[in-house]
Amino acid sequence: MNLLRTLAIVGATAGCLAPLASAGEPVAKAEPPAAILAPATPAAAAAAPAPTAPATATAGPASAVTSVAAPAGTASSSTASLDPAAAAIAGALRAIMDRAPAGGDEVESADRAALATFYRARDAAPLWVTPAGASERGRALAAEIANAAAYGLDPKAFSLPALDGLTGPEKLATTDYQLSLAALTYARHARGGRIPQPAEQLNSNLDRKPQLLDPDNVIERLATAGDITAAVAGLNPPHPQFERLRQAFLAASGDGKGGGKLSTKAKQLRANMEMWRWMWDDLGELHIFNNLPEFVQRVVKDGKVVHTERIVVGQLDKQSSVFSRSLKSVVLRPRWRVPDSIMVHELWPSLLKGGGLMRQHGLEITTKSGEKRDWRTIDWSKEDIRNYHVWQDPGPKSAVGYVKFSFPSQHTIFMHDTPDKWMFNAKRRTLSHGCLRVRNPMDLAEIILAYDKGLSRPAIDKLVKSGPLDNEIDMEKRIPVHLAYFTAWVDDAGKVDTFGDIYGHEKRVTQALDGEWSKINKGRNHLAPPKPRFNPATVANGPPGRAAKKEKSAGSFISEALGINF
Repeated sequence: MNLLRTLAIVGATAGCLAPLASAGEPVAKAEPPAAILAPATPAAAAAAPAPTAPATATAGPASAVTSVAAPAGTASSSTASLDPAAAAIAGALRAIMDRAPAGGDEVESADRAALATFYRARDAAPLWVTPAGASERGRALAAEIANAAAYGLDPKAFSLPALDGLTGPEKLATTDYQLSLAALTYARHARGGRIPQPAEQLNSNLDRKPQLLDPDNVIERLATAGDITAAVAGLNPPHPQFERLRQAFLAASGDGKGGGKLSTKAKQLRANMEMWRWMWDDLGELHIFNNLPEFVQRVVKDGKVVHTERIVVGQLDKQSSVFSRSLKSVVLRPRWRVPDSIMVHELWPSLLKGGGLMRQHGLEITTKSGEKRDWRTIDWSKEDIRNYHVWQDPGPKSAVGYVKFSFPSQHTIFMHDTPDKWMFNAKRRTLSHGCLRVRNPMDLAEIILAYDKGLSRPAIDKLVKSGPLDNEIDMEKRIPVHLAYFTAWVDDAGKVDTFGDIYGHEKRVTQALDGEWSKINKGRNHLAPPKPRFNPATVANGPPGRAAKKEKSAGSFISEALGINF
């Protein structure tokens, strides 16, 4: 954060920024500035759900500008060179900056602080108006913001002032400021700001955040843009798939321009566009893209798909979460730590009846600090299994096969091998407890280890056959792993493929965009610690062996354990 913006934010806290109508509030045409700049009505706030977006914005691409000069054909950035009429507009803009701020959320406050810094740096020279009225650039800015429906956005969310019949420095200054504020609101919505907290507002498995652009950079980009229409459109996600979805959305919309009554197909495409607003701009030079509803993994290098494979994803009540992290390591002949959920719901009842599952799968127990314990000597009617870790050593019974791909997160999900290849023949592959099973994982390991370590396939095979157990190979290069959720995908020829909304995320996004927040079924918080659904003493006093046999057979335990959260 530069010094000017820091001072602006401090000023806002002390009450020295202007109260302006917020995005979505209509602007009266004939009122004096004090009335126009009154605190926002509840109308705009009612359209946005709580909680509000965080104040911290993710810096986006921007022109490297330290001193903003007015583009050709606009007012100079120094009031010393302005004629009296233009100087009067600048004076009115300064008055806007000096007024006490109105209420508003943290994001709106950040936008206003950015504008205060921007205008003061150019001596309050107007950007979108001249003494004669709205400039050509100002009209182009307003027109492109009004065209928001063509990008799946809601034009009613932006408070655009009337541009005709502008007279007097106060009204011209107010119009200039409001155009700038509308542009920053558009930039925020273009990067997912309509749903600022997906994990809280939609479902805990949606670990995504809007990829907000820095408002300082946005206003500087627009101020120096040669083509203002292209600059505003460029505030939307840069991914080719977003643009392909947009074109399909336009074709499916009621009026061909993104407006009119939207069909079910158009709303599906709009929801998928919205989810692209949460994706990193830089997906990675080499990255692994797992599209959960499609049950497909793609490895992409330099923008081209170099490998495609089938995957198995989480069951409907044990979903694979949607998030992105960098790959930490590839583990050959991995040791497996049993997840807390299966420890509580499967192993504990078995231990209370003699521990048949522990024997069947070669499982052992350690304390949280790593000390080995003999599970046979513990009274499980009095001891809590959550005080321990349960492990399975590498070998023929291994639930994670010969290779694991680790990208740590709070979701404790990873990608791995599996001996149950039959699962990849199913059309709907929601069969795991959250982790992703990869059909031919050694092909993926070959691509990754060749890229990061220069290892050949024979060298990797040798490590798998005779290398060390639990051989963790840490990554040196950045290789993002994306667990994505797209129910619509457009190919190079423009053909739209659609997939089932297996976890209901598309429906939730659509309800949010339609303003139907009260209808959203958020579901359970999957990050909540697992709790036993039985009384240990009751199970311990029941018929011998009954609980373990009833809970899981050996085959079903292995089948469900593969890919489970841990």
